Amino acid sequence: MTTDPLSDPRSTWEERYSAGSTPWDTRITPPEVKAFWASGRLKPEKVAGRFALDMGCGTGTNSAYLASLGLRVLGFDLSFVALERGMARRTGPGTSRPAALHLIQSSVARLPIQNLGAVYVLDVGCLHSLLPQARFGYAQEVFGNLAPGGYYQLYAFDRDDNDREDTPENIDEWRWLAAHEVEQLFGSHLEILEIRQADPAPRPCRWYLLRKSG
Repeated sequence: MTTDPLSDPRSTWEERYSAGSTPWDTRITPPEVKAFWASGRLKPEKVAGRFALDMGCGTGTNSAYLASLGLRVLGFDLSFVALERGMARRTGPGTSRPAALHLIQSSVARLPIQNLGAVYVLDVGCLHSLLPQARFGYAQEVFGNLAPGGYYQLYAFDRDDNDREDTPENIDEWRWLAAHEVEQLFGSHLEILEIRQADPAPRPCRWYLLRKSG
């Protein structure tokens, strides 16, 4: 029996990972993330030991990449199956888990931390799957835990502006991001630096880069 994603999202993601229905789990850090760290906006040697957050981290591929740069990384996901699988990949024979990498089961709309002072927050495909009523809580967690001068990098699928009403019953009409939503959610606290169209696979999508002033 398939769990209702509206009433029990945690079980929904557990089922997806348990069934292996995870096309997003490529084990490859996106080139856009690597390009950000090669850009010099944040120099790894200058922020080593500072915190980074990975929102909706899944099995922790991107969390591990960030830890390899010298950051102290907290990855958050609802699925314990995903987190357990991610830790197993990093503690198996011939591997060693970075001491500064921690994968934590939690809703990204209500994190178990406050005022962390992270220099970087990453989201590769998490925000766009949240229910509309959870998105403002998520945004508060991002800017509340981001340090002044810190960056937020987001990847999200586009929602067609011609989609109809945003209601939980019409999941395909609210689960991606409309053109105005990043500004609506973050504009009063973060500056939008870049919005770039990405390769449309499996649908139109964008990368966003925002910064907290200070």
